[in-house]
Amino acid sequence: MQKTALQFLVAIVLFTYTDIYAQDEINLQVSQIDTSLTKDANAVVRSEEVVIEINSISSVTVKTKRIVTVFNKYGKGYADSYEAYDPTTKIKKLQAIVYDSSGEEIKKYKKKDFNDRSVYDGISLMNDNRMMYFQYTPLSYPYTLVFESEVESSTTAFIQPWNPIVAYRLGVEKSSYKILNSTGIKLRLKEVNFDEYPIVINKTDQEIRYEISNVAARLPEVNSPSYDLMVPMVKVALNNFSLAEVKGYGVDWKSFGKWQYDNLVAGRDELSSETIAKISALVADAKTKKEKAKLIYEYVQDKTRYISVQLGIGGWMPFLASDVDRLGYGDCKALTNYTKALLDSQDITSYYTVVYAKERRDIDPEFVSMQGNHVILNIPDDNEDLWLECTSQTLPFNFIGDFTDDRNVLVIKPEGGEIKRTKKYKPEENLQHCGATITINEDASMFAEIKRSSQGLEYDWNYNTQFKTPKDQKLHYKEYWDYINNLEITSIKLNDDKDTVKFTEDIKVSCTSYGKKAGSRLLIAPNLFSCDQSNFPKYKNRQTALVISRGYVNTDDYVINLPKGYILGNLPEKKTIKTEFGSYSYELEKITDNQIRFKRYLKIVDGTFPKEKYEEYRSFRAAIKKTDKSRIVLKQS
Repeated sequence: MQKTALQFLVAIVLFTYTDIYAQDEINLQVSQIDTSLTKDANAVVRSEEVVIEINSISSVTVKTKRIVTVFNKYGKGYADSYEAYDPTTKIKKLQAIVYDSSGEEIKKYKKKDFNDRSVYDGISLMNDNRMMYFQYTPLSYPYTLVFESEVESSTTAFIQPWNPIVAYRLGVEKSSYKILNSTGIKLRLKEVNFDEYPIVINKTDQEIRYEISNVAARLPEVNSPSYDLMVPMVKVALNNFSLAEVKGYGVDWKSFGKWQYDNLVAGRDELSSETIAKISALVADAKTKKEKAKLIYEYVQDKTRYISVQLGIGGWMPFLASDVDRLGYGDCKALTNYTKALLDSQDITSYYTVVYAKERRDIDPEFVSMQGNHVILNIPDDNEDLWLECTSQTLPFNFIGDFTDDRNVLVIKPEGGEIKRTKKYKPEENLQHCGATITINEDASMFAEIKRSSQGLEYDWNYNTQFKTPKDQKLHYKEYWDYINNLEITSIKLNDDKDTVKFTEDIKVSCTSYGKKAGSRLLIAPNLFSCDQSNFPKYKNRQTALVISRGYVNTDDYVINLPKGYILGNLPEKKTIKTEFGSYSYELEKITDNQIRFKRYLKIVDGTFPKEKYEEYRSFRAAIKKTDKSRIVLKQS
């Protein structure tokens, strides 16, 4: 038994030595890189070796050696040349060497040569995360960077995954990832997007190794799936782990959520009797749970402000509710926990919920691990789930917008975790209607009164205009309608109805030369305020599926007063387009000899479609854009 173990250990040492030696022997001359890897690439990973050593439940070591050749300024960021650390993480080794295109050394950086600074995110009141990095300003391209580091952490709740292809326009000559685990701690893996890539896998009881070679640079394509859904990745998690010296355990979302509740959330919701009495008085006249929750949510919005705090376990544990009540600020965890505590005081059940915010991303229901970058609040209300974004002082009650919509989240309950999905806003809910009365004068000038209303995600995409300065508001509308030359914004009135979640804009505009004179005729485009400005490129051989992330409905209804001395020529027939991606109509009708009505309808349907459908969608949008710009002829009477 001892002899077998010794042979296994020697094999590991020899294998590791062989790999590192092979990296050291790489010819660093740029001319030696295969042209299939340099095509369309801003950089090429010549070699990458990441070794993860699980030492114990509270110790993991990550050794990295990466060789990257950078071809231009856009590839500079791929030459990863920093390491982050905090009180639970120690950088044991750090060095970098820069070589020129012929493989000659330019400069060497030892650990003492690296800069050390706080990882300040611009919003955190306190943050104990730091980083060591170096800055190299190349005199010429290409150049090659050899970077090595060794980092040990007592937090094992996050095991660095394998992401061999981190970005577009990056070629990969070789990347390998190895996990050494002789501790007996159960290790879980999830291999993602392996099918289309040349990945070699070797697994034993104590060692797991992945390797990929000769991957050409991938080019970005519009309306493609999220990058993480297209490239290979290995997710890693331990059943038993440590989070900033707090021991954890989880094999399914129920047990993992139970651990989070017991260790991170429970017991942090106490409030003073004075605060509870104040909230009780606030909701005394409310008749339903939903009405009470709305009043409490608006109370939190008026009383608190968002400030991030990232200190130790505080990066995952909320402030005490009593501290937020006293101080009037907190991060997403603290404000969510505070709102939950206020609701609890009125016997309204709500749940702390972990989510990935901004770019739509799911908590992986099939892989239990520390996930998410944000916290919101879930209130079950009969057959409806209410979702509260507690960090916002401006969003309406039960409106999360595109920040956290339509994605899997982890709801933390006293009995354990549960995966739920946040609200999906259907196209018919995301409405924008633009009505206008437009007067065209004989000299081709124009004056218009516009009333535009937005609901659903259209509300989310427009309501922030009210928080701009008057100067920036005018600039915003000028940029939005930049296809109208010499546009002047003469009046702006905005109304935000949070009860109905409806944002209304009353705008008056003028223009000295909207129409185009052609002899005795005047050419005008009836669609003044909703011209499609999108531009979808043509691909010879598209590689990815077509993704329309969110649907919406836009309608327009204008009354256009024609200039004196002009009569209407022939009106075009109504144009209608119907596709699986949505529908569109463009219609003009005569009201009187001096007035016409313009109507437009556009519905875009969200969804994922085969890549072969992209050209159909591009043609659909191109036809809309062309029709939107079409003109009619006015003749002198």
